[in-house]
Amino acid sequence: MSATYAVVDSGTTTTRVRIWRDGEVVWSASRQVGAKDTAVDGSTAKVVASLRELLATATAETGSEPAAIICSGMITSNMGLFELPHLPAPASTDDTARGMVQRQFPDISNVPLTFVPGVKTLPGSDGLAGLPTGDVLRGEEAEIVGLRHALGIQPESLFLHIGSHHKAIQVAADGSILGSRTAITGELLAAVTSNTFLKSSVEPLDGLELEMDAVVEGFAAAREYGFGRALFLVRVGEQLAGQSPARMTSYLLGVLASLDLPLLTGAAPDTPIVVYGIGAFPGILGEVLLAEGFAGVRVASKAVADSAAVAGAVSLYERYLVLHG
Repeated sequence: MSATYAVVDSGTTTTRVRIWRDGEVVWSASRQVGAKDTAVDGSTAKVVASLRELLATATAETGSEPAAIICSGMITSNMGLFELPHLPAPASTDDTARGMVQRQFPDISNVPLTFVPGVKTLPGSDGLAGLPTGDVLRGEEAEIVGLRHALGIQPESLFLHIGSHHKAIQVAADGSILGSRTAITGELLAAVTSNTFLKSSVEPLDGLELEMDAVVEGFAAAREYGFGRALFLVRVGEQLAGQSPARMTSYLLGVLASLDLPLLTGAAPDTPIVVYGIGAFPGILGEVLLAEGFAGVRVASKAVADSAAVAGAVSLYERYLVLHG
């Protein structure tokens, strides 16, 4: 039997632990706690408690303690358990593995935690005008390693990660991360549907039957009339045009999807693009990008993306052992 690994992905709002054994995920659970809680509380206590409980439960239910606990995502930020500086882009797979750091956290586990560094793209030197070239990512570096292997991707590609933040990540043929761009589209969706008057004009996303024609109309409205006006048209559709909240929810998703197209500025039409992540946006962006003339778009299923993220973290850890051997 091969080694058992615990892979921790702790992001802005969710901390997840998955157990990897014999080439597959054999156990998975998550808690709704993350870097946002640390920022609000000024303490990592909630993340520590959740991790301790998740790891103890995993050990009890799988029958073995992990040989290593591999951590990526916001858990390596200044709002995480251990701040690990970003590596500057371009960053190769070996750069990432070489930059991993191991630390003891006895209040979480007897097994040391190994942290995976994120990658930063430095802004230009000309003040505010140079900001658009700058970016940061944490967690996607492991996902990309796994997705390239799972999907058999060899040429230079773009990976479009969909989560609380949407990120376009440029990856070289050798797997090096060349740079990234981020939009806070996921957080805007949560804010608009929960904390504005549009809440009464839309439906919860869980169980929503997507209407792609409404998505396309919302996308087009944002481009023609502007993002703010297109958002208000959600209310107009529900209040004055007899459109159902479900249909206007699809329209709203199209409006928000318009924010992601600029992330691909400069990409050639034949660039291989992998869209992956959570919720309705991967499917939406897959269709929108094809309609915009990008011919090489692939949408990775959630199951493939989830497994690949764990496999990528394990691959980086095994390379870390070789490089630090």
